[in-house]
Amino acid sequence: MAKPKTSAQNPPIYLPPLPGWVTQNHGKTPETEVFLSGASLAMLHMLLADPAEVIPTELLRNRLALRATEACLKLEGRRESEADIRDAYYLVRAGDDKGPAGEMYDRWRKMSAIGLKHKDWLARLKTCVPEHVAEVLPEWIDIAMSQRAGQGKSPMAQAAEVTGLVIAAFPREEASALICGDLVLALVLGWSHPVPLLGVHVKRKELLSSGDEVALACHRAATLGAQDAVRLAHDLARRAQRLRTVAPKLRAKGSEAAVTLFLREDAVLPSTMLAPRVQGTSIAMTDRAARRLCDRLVELGVVRELTGRSTFRLYGVA
Repeated sequence: MAKPKTSAQNPPIYLPPLPGWVTQNHGKTPETEVFLSGASLAMLHMLLADPAEVIPTELLRNRLALRATEACLKLEGRRESEADIRDAYYLVRAGDDKGPAGEMYDRWRKMSAIGLKHKDWLARLKTCVPEHVAEVLPEWIDIAMSQRAGQGKSPMAQAAEVTGLVIAAFPREEASALICGDLVLALVLGWSHPVPLLGVHVKRKELLSSGDEVALACHRAATLGAQDAVRLAHDLARRAQRLRTVAPKLRAKGSEAAVTLFLREDAVLPSTMLAPRVQGTSIAMTDRAARRLCDRLVELGVVRELTGRSTFRLYGVA
């Protein structure tokens, strides 16, 4: 059978899948927890370092930030869904209070946008946590990443150490502890940006355990988080390729910038993010043109409406 022809501009995507031995249940011994977290993080590391850049990594981080937000709100006893969080974040007017859900998502998004190759990463991290936590962060991160602490310690051990330091001092700051842990993990692994992993799967009772238990909880969370991220990366790579393929067919002014926005944002609100200008650009677009563009992308099957409402609609990569 002849192989289907592929466009030179859109070659077939190949991303290494998760091997079965990584996802199998090997028993919950400390040794297997450490082994599986290392293997899972290595798989994610390969995808994040993909030179072809077929994965929309900013969109990946924002989707994972949404999951971490929902999980951290549950740690606080709240029950907002992903849809509730999107509404709280995207539908609020500039300068208005986003509420607990919107503010939590804002914190995780800010963390995942920190460029770890830049010297200001610590200053930016401080904006992701309350002021009383930010005051002691430099000392704690220095402890976790110092030569003394780093001797014989894995990246996960260093991430778990700073996570434990924050939660021990501030037992009600679960999100802050997990944000710091995810950032330290990415920093030690040499990633360009933090990826929300620990925040999605750590349970409150695990955070409040002893040092060794916190470390094992972080290993388990890293395993599950990295595997989730790998699966999501595969899915988003395919969806992004479909969107890039239809982009040349769009004739509306500003459509190229709009496609770039969809490949970056978890959700797009046409009335503010495409009109009167495409967010992050100086390209003008009317409300009507923004709505028509979104409807066209839905017709093409590359974008979907996320809310099910007739008004205040949000759109995301399908």
